[in-house]
Amino acid sequence: MKLQNMTVIFSIIVIPIALLLSAYIGTQIDTMALQQQYDTKLLSATHDGVVAFELNTINNKYSTNADSIRRDILASISTFQTSLANAFGLPRIKC
Repeated sequence: MKLQNMTVIFSIIVIPIALLLSAYIGTQIDTMALQQQYDTKLLSATHDGVVAFELNTINNKYSTNADSIRRDILASISTFQTSLANAFGLPRIKC
């Protein structure tokens, strides 16, 4: 066989493999970027909820009333849900 025939056979084998690997790697990169965006939005919403809880409980340091503690927790959960809904561009649904 001539060198030209070997080159054609090599190209026929390698080009489809390279195209498939390129598509697979592109999909993996897109998936990782989307996962990073979701993680960032979730982390931001969690931070907002924790900050809201800290701000609500700083004034109730000496309160042992269960209703007060429950109100602070519900307020921080509401802040978390609102922040998460805003990050994803969704309307907040009240439960």
